Amino acid sequence: MTWWLKARLAHSVLAPAVAAFVLLTLLFRDGTVVLPAISVTAGNAVLLAGFTPLLVVGALVQCLDSRLEAAEATSVRRIARLDTGLVAATLAAVAAFTVAGGLLLDSPAVVAAGRNTFFLAGMALCGRPWLGRASIALPTAWIFLVVLVGHRTADDFFPWAVTGHALGSSTAAGAAVAALILGAGLDHHTTTRQGQRP
Repeated sequence: MTWWLKARLAHSVLAPAVAAFVLLTLLFRDGTVVLPAISVTAGNAVLLAGFTPLLVVGALVQCLDSRLEAAEATSVRRIARLDTGLVAATLAAVAAFTVAGGLLLDSPAVVAAGRNTFFLAGMALCGRPWLGRASIALPTAWIFLVVLVGHRTADDFFPWAVTGHALGSSTAAGAAVAALILGAGLDHHTTTRQGQRP
């Protein structure tokens, strides 16, 4: 177990990334920045907390892709289960911190950052079997796609623009859960198959 945690960089990369996510999300809260957009001509105010999930997702992808091939090929432990557990524990910590922080600060944007982390993590995990560490490009591109063309109007997002929706959006919540289940399942299946290779 210790060698697996060290190999996955859980202490050196993932834990500091989650801490930075929590700190910056609480700091930014409802703060916005005006960015250019194609789908609206003016007033594209983007929540700064909308970018912080990339800290967790990027670190998670890097950690899952940090492997000791020889040790894992001969290990009696089920590495795929450990990796899935790492994803679950990380996102449970994100959920706990963002819900608590959102309630304490009365900031729906903080809780929405947690929801968006689930969605973007699911997206990255879906791409990881083919792209490896480069799968962080998928959620990064998604965020900027939403910023550029995700609006109907300055305050209204298209249904597909999950990360732009307010906390109460059932569409965004459902998409976040679906993306995470699909991504975690696909990643678990891929890791299991890798462990079975001779």
